[in-house]
Amino acid sequence: MSLKEQLAQVVGADHVLDAPGALDSYSRDFSLSPPGRFTCVVQPENAEEVQKVIQLANETKVPVTPSSSGVHFYGNAIPRMGGVVLDLKRMNSIKEIDEASKVAHLEPGVTWEQFQTDLESKGYRSIIPLLPHPERSVVSDWLEREQPVVHVTEYAEPMMSMQVIWGNGEEFVTGSASINTFRQPGCLADGVNPMGPGTISFWRFLQGAQGTMGVVTWCIVKFEEIPTLTKTFFMPVDKVEDAIEPLYTFLRRRIGYECLLLNNINLATILTEKWPEQFNELRKALPPWTIILVIGALKRRPEEKLAYEEEALKEIKMTQFPALKLLTTLPGLTAVEKRIPELLRKSWPKDRTFWKHAYRGGCQDLMFMTTLENAARFIPAVMEVAGRHQYPVDDIGIYVQPVENGHACQLQFNFYYNPADAKEKDRVQGLYTEAQRRVLELGAYFNRPYGPIVDELYRRNGDYTVMLKRLKKLFDPNQILNPGNLCF
Repeated sequence: MSLKEQLAQVVGADHVLDAPGALDSYSRDFSLSPPGRFTCVVQPENAEEVQKVIQLANETKVPVTPSSSGVHFYGNAIPRMGGVVLDLKRMNSIKEIDEASKVAHLEPGVTWEQFQTDLESKGYRSIIPLLPHPERSVVSDWLEREQPVVHVTEYAEPMMSMQVIWGNGEEFVTGSASINTFRQPGCLADGVNPMGPGTISFWRFLQGAQGTMGVVTWCIVKFEEIPTLTKTFFMPVDKVEDAIEPLYTFLRRRIGYECLLLNNINLATILTEKWPEQFNELRKALPPWTIILVIGALKRRPEEKLAYEEEALKEIKMTQFPALKLLTTLPGLTAVEKRIPELLRKSWPKDRTFWKHAYRGGCQDLMFMTTLENAARFIPAVMEVAGRHQYPVDDIGIYVQPVENGHACQLQFNFYYNPADAKEKDRVQGLYTEAQRRVLELGAYFNRPYGPIVDELYRRNGDYTVMLKRLKKLFDPNQILNPGNLCF
């Protein structure tokens, strides 16, 4: 019996795809990674079918590359060594929305658009990264360590307990969801404690693993109420350095909810509705950098909360940063202060070109973790590399996302390019490769390594790499899950 026939016995013949068009769509993504070659796509409906597919792969020694949605950006869902793609998009059930605990029980195929729409109908919103693609998987984004635009510490980890099928075919449940009575009436084990009972931090072990250790089949994630009132403040600055101390001061006082720093290219890209005329006008009119701070209040005495935080914000500005402008709108943008809170709690609209692709058609992201006071030193280094590759530095988008009340930040560079221009793609590939190495030399921490830097990172951390390979042998002894990624 052929592999396709064996897989069809597990998921049904209609859910094993091997037509050339289907294979081509799964062989590439929006990154600069080269396309992969593989045999077929298998689409399970539930965790039991996932487990059977992985058990079959162990018997036949066939590599399996997990894929959670039709939209990927980093090359980590492209097969490197053939085999089959395990497409989880049929597993798209929102199993439960627990309003008492403010957590939701999701399968990996649930998209941001689906999740946000369901939550909003009940008066809630998700913790969310900056304007994710509407067809991206919620679970995948949190497994990939995307950073939420909410900077407060209690939402720095939106992901809780989860179920996983290890590479050896065994099922495992992390945290308090591992109690046998989980999700049964009267059960106290609601899954909201990711660290217990049982072995600690398996949930962290799966974060950033890119499907090389196991396949997550459901997860519990946090959400919260939609604010009753919001107010948006804009603080334009000429240099990143001018934003650092104000950000530290506001965030340590726990002022605001969403907080981010964007350069004029990225802010213009997000706010443009009519291309290209409005974009060209905006990028010239906007300040080089803009701090966006949104104050929000829930149902309990919202007017008082907003008044208190606004008063504190203005007092800090007057006494410590008198030169800093504190605006409630941006010139030339009608009602932008009302649009921003709405934008920041949703995925990108499905009926519009994704914001990272609107300017040039393609975008290669370079992102890493650092601290706010160190963010400024990476920017001239990347600009210098861009100049060597003849990439216009004025076209580089830059995004600084504070994390946990400013204890750290994610720094992201967006290299926009025309994917139909082979020379331009090669130029951006060279820029991306060299820029990764340069920021690594300056102390960048890659908590989600992709692309050319991966091999160098693991070479530099030999003991860590050895430990990971030992764990890989334990959880995936036949090396079937996503081989060729990370250090495996």
